[in-house]
Amino acid sequence: MLKNLKILPLVLMVGVLLVSFSKMDDAAVSSNNNLHKYYISVSNATYSKSDKSVQMVTRFFIDDMEDVLNSRMENPIVLGDKSTIEEVYPLLKSYISKKLEVQINGVTSIPSFIGAEYESDQIVLYIELPSPKVPKVITMRFNAFTELFEEQKNLVHMKINGVRRSLLMDKNKLTDTVKF
Repeated sequence: MLKNLKILPLVLMVGVLLVSFSKMDDAAVSSNNNLHKYYISVSNATYSKSDKSVQMVTRFFIDDMEDVLNSRMENPIVLGDKSTIEEVYPLLKSYISKKLEVQINGVTSIPSFIGAEYESDQIVLYIELPSPKVPKVITMRFNAFTELFEEQKNLVHMKINGVRRSLLMDKNKLTDTVKF
């Protein structure tokens, strides 16, 4: 019985802490109700001398891509099934062709949709931008998802000849330019 009395203050203290943290979580949840979601796509691009192209890998959350594509269609689609991803290639290709415009060294480079795959909760798109010469200046307009998400930002990290530069586009800044 004496042992139990020694443990009682510790049990009471743990109980008070749990209640305190519980109330803090409730307060945090209620104060966070006014926070907005943050939308961003991240792309990485490198120049391939052998292929004479900038190769771009772009990542979007599957549910966001699904929402954007379904906002344009009568019959909704469901993304995420690896066995049927090639069936949505025409939709992805069409969407990217409308949302991505690129000039490399002052010359328009028409994006080629190469393919896509699912990784966890993301859809990864592979895009190629022809460039006969090593890029010195890249100007890009990448307004994916801005029609559906007001806060959408599209970040593209470029690495050309070991030099890294980043472009950031959103609804207020439609194009961005980097020099190497």
